[in-house]
Amino acid sequence: MSPFVTYQADVKAAEGELLIHLSDRAGLQAQALGAHLGLLRSELQRLAEHPSLRPEDGVAGPELALLENAFGHTSLFSGGVALVSATGQRIWSDPVNMPLGRTALTSRPWFRRMMEKQAASVGLVDEEGGGLIAVAVPIVRDDHVVGLLVGELATASELLPPHRGTNESMVALLGERGRLLLPATPPPLLRQVDLAAHLRPLVDAPGAVTLGGARFLGAAALVPGTEMLLVVLEDEARDRALLKRRYLGQLGTHTALLGGVLLLFTVLLRRSYRSLMAAEEHLRRQETMAALGTASSLIAHEVKNALNSMQAALSMIRAKGGETALPVQALRSQADRLGHLARSLLSFASPQSTQQRSCEMHLLVQDALQAVRLLPEAADVAVETSLQEGLFVKGDPTLLVSAVDNLIRNAVEAGAVAHDTGQQPTPRVEVRLLREGAEVVLLVEDNAGGVPPAFEPRLWEPFAVGRSRGIGLGLPMVRTAIRAHDGGSVSYTRVPGGSRFTVRLPLEKMAS
Repeated sequence: MSPFVTYQADVKAAEGELLIHLSDRAGLQAQALGAHLGLLRSELQRLAEHPSLRPEDGVAGPELALLENAFGHTSLFSGGVALVSATGQRIWSDPVNMPLGRTALTSRPWFRRMMEKQAASVGLVDEEGGGLIAVAVPIVRDDHVVGLLVGELATASELLPPHRGTNESMVALLGERGRLLLPATPPPLLRQVDLAAHLRPLVDAPGAVTLGGARFLGAAALVPGTEMLLVVLEDEARDRALLKRRYLGQLGTHTALLGGVLLLFTVLLRRSYRSLMAAEEHLRRQETMAALGTASSLIAHEVKNALNSMQAALSMIRAKGGETALPVQALRSQADRLGHLARSLLSFASPQSTQQRSCEMHLLVQDALQAVRLLPEAADVAVETSLQEGLFVKGDPTLLVSAVDNLIRNAVEAGAVAHDTGQQPTPRVEVRLLREGAEVVLLVEDNAGGVPPAFEPRLWEPFAVGRSRGIGLGLPMVRTAIRAHDGGSVSYTRVPGGSRFTVRLPLEKMAS
């Protein structure tokens, strides 16, 4: 009995939730329809208050131009717009043959309400046929209604979305005297004479209602500013069938859960195995990196010793122009490149400790730019700068200059490669230094084509090389140097035609 009792309780609770949903939906759609009609009333009211509109004197040239400009071929009112006298006579309309009902307008309830209250009114143009809704606004002069503006709407095309199928809720709209306005082609169950008597109680008490021998769950709401009734209906049999399928689905779910325990255990076991393998791989890479660090230190020391001798010899050479000038310049350029390599290897092998001091980023970036401009590749790459001054950070100037130098150097070398291979005839590097909130932001952007997509996951790994130049230590050293500063970060972004590296450092807090 327990599953059956639970099923009955679930069905009752679900029906209660559905009725709340239908009530909310009916209220929202009625409010939306009322707001739509209110906007239309406001549009008519705007012109009705125009001082030059005097319908009691007929329509003169200026008044005709005013009406034509405001409502001529308007898309707001599908049935048209008319200027009517206080006695219900047409003075002007667009279109000229705009229908105004089979009987006199003065017999319409909305017309009488408007004349009595001197306020805008909404109702059917004609209860006996046509299905048009009239939005009427009085023209008041000296506390007397001297005329009115009437806009007509075709209910089937403007007020509510059409009913699309049997699986959707049915929405019905009734006029103030209970006449069905929507749907335009109603099903047989909505064609009964006492339809309004069945549906109006749903305003105060949403629930079940029988129409045409079928039971429905429904809710209703009055459209604000009108006497129209909006009703939302759901097929009770269809909803109960859905609930039954839901109940059977729950039983199937419980059964599947029992069988899924073994699958979950298997998945967890596989994940644990993969985690173990990843930890072993991480340990192996750490051991490899430690060995590489030791080897890098030995290689860097040997290279540095040889470079010291080379630079001492070069300093003794006095280039006198002619044939010796170019070779000496080439030797010095290559010596500088090897020097940068040796410093990178030494920094990777034994990272420096940070020294915190006040640094102006503008000067540090200038130092890095000065060193990069001496590179042979810089001759083929345009370096554009926009550096904001007076931005101070708390950090290690040596590490920061090294990080900035590596970023700009990588961008220049990438541009030179793109130029040499014909991929970019005009390589360019843009260096910007600016403030964003409480951070100093350095942007280094190039147009050298960007990092190959397959290489992006390894972009920050040591000794991972994505181009023909370099040994793959520049970007890892940049990340290490920037992260050594509290709140510092560096990121890569692919931009159209190239790459952008963004460095963020917190501004130094100045003592007040």
